[in-house]
Amino acid sequence: MLLAGALACSTDQRSITAPSDAARLDKNKRNLPSAPQSVQATAGDAQATVAWQPPRSTGTSALVSYTVTSSPGGITATVAASATTATVAGLTNGTTYTFTVVATNASGSGPASSPSNAVTPKAATAPNASPTATISAPTSGASVAQGASVTFTGAGSDPEDGALSGASLVWTSSINGQIGTGTSFSTTTLSAGTHTITLTATDSKGAKGSATVTITVTASAPAPSARWVSGYYVGYQRSLYPETSVDFTYMTHVIVGAAEPTGSGAGLDTTFFIDNTNGPKMARNLTARAHSFGRKAIMMLGGAGWHNQLVTATNSTYRAAFVSNLVKAMNAFGFDGIDVDWEPVNSADEPQALQFLKDLRAAKPGIIITFPVGWVNANFGLSDTFAAQIAPYVDQINVMSYQMADNWGGWLSWHSAALYGEAANHPSSVSSSVRAYVAVGVPAAKLGVGIGAYGSCWSGTNAVLQTLGSTAGVVASDNVMSYANIMSSYYSSTAYKWDATAQMGYLSFASATGPQGCTMVSYEDPQSVSAKGAYAKSQGLGGAIVWTIGQGHLTTAAAGQQDPLLQALYGAMQ
Repeated sequence: MLLAGALACSTDQRSITAPSDAARLDKNKRNLPSAPQSVQATAGDAQATVAWQPPRSTGTSALVSYTVTSSPGGITATVAASATTATVAGLTNGTTYTFTVVATNASGSGPASSPSNAVTPKAATAPNASPTATISAPTSGASVAQGASVTFTGAGSDPEDGALSGASLVWTSSINGQIGTGTSFSTTTLSAGTHTITLTATDSKGAKGSATVTITVTASAPAPSARWVSGYYVGYQRSLYPETSVDFTYMTHVIVGAAEPTGSGAGLDTTFFIDNTNGPKMARNLTARAHSFGRKAIMMLGGAGWHNQLVTATNSTYRAAFVSNLVKAMNAFGFDGIDVDWEPVNSADEPQALQFLKDLRAAKPGIIITFPVGWVNANFGLSDTFAAQIAPYVDQINVMSYQMADNWGGWLSWHSAALYGEAANHPSSVSSSVRAYVAVGVPAAKLGVGIGAYGSCWSGTNAVLQTLGSTAGVVASDNVMSYANIMSSYYSSTAYKWDATAQMGYLSFASATGPQGCTMVSYEDPQSVSAKGAYAKSQGLGGAIVWTIGQGHLTTAAAGQQDPLLQALYGAMQ
């Protein structure tokens, strides 16, 4: 009985002990942290970065660390509990891995997380290296004649792509824009001037490298008998046509404006409408470039608004000192002559102006002197012989035959610069003005016609030869209505009209058009300019002036087509 009782007692003790072990196991699990969440891996070069979210439960104590383990390989990385990312290094590039994360507290490590996404480390790609470009011809500093064939040779090499060719090599000129592609090409169309030639190499990933050389293309000097094309360049329009870009191909003379009498004795202002530093710099740039292209550079003196100052500077008290100051300025800036822009020459001014021209010529033998004169109203003609009196002392007498129409009492609407077709109610044309000057004794060979590289914006009429109301007339012209602005803001083929009698074109609009609200725009274009050039040649005239080359310059046109008025005029007169 005792043995049996003892055995029974033993059986009872075992049945009580088993639940006690299970309870201890559950308690241990509750002490440990749960599994980290949302494990994500990002591959690197022989490594991976693993990120996760903390476990839902940290157990009965704070977390101590996290351990990340790779599969395959069992490579681990342990980080402090404050981190939720770790980098596992020592992986094999090209092998695919997943990762689990275990959280650990003071009681031990909890269960592993679910595996991360699979990633495959790979070697880092080296950054794309830029290609290199080299130019072997022409050599920097070379000089060639305009129209001569110039061969460009270069190469491009890229660390990844090797030798580059074709469209991967682009040649550009600072004057003419893109001029070619590839490792070698030749061209005969470079404009006169100093070119910075750039070869740009571009690899398959868009990286670029470049090389540059500088060459000078020189224009042939005009023949002594060639008619002049004298283009005005004024400092206040410098931004329209930077002096370092001026193409001298279609000019024989550049007239740089302007030096001005100060009105105080023999004083002379040579800021050229800019300032004391940049004005002289501009002037020297233009004279040097003109000479390098075989052209002449003239210093403009005076202009509209400077009449009284010229009268003061050239009177008997100051004239000698003023002439001396002009010659000094010419020499300092490298000018070949002076354009005496005396506007207007009143009857009382004529003896003084004539003596000034005589003294100026005597002070510097070989000086070029040009003198612009006004257009002539055909209803009144020209009886004054001043132009004929000055002819022996000047080289050019240029008629400012532009802006020759407006709503002037009794006038019909008319062209700004008709070549022919004047009548009593529109009494202006280039040809009638020329005839007037020849009639008073001005030699035709010393006369030049004027080309305005700007137009007249009319309001209140949309055609020529129309009766004008009291409010009709020209509302904008010089500076505002430049040829460049007309072509960009007003021109359309449907609006263009050609007057075969006047040899002049204009634009006609049914309603106010463009920034100035024009209903008609009268202006010079290549066709009308060619007609005037041909007229000058047929009449044995000396040449023409253009006011101003900046207004006629088309910056967005293709290389070689940016000065269409100059090009048309020069071509028609040769």
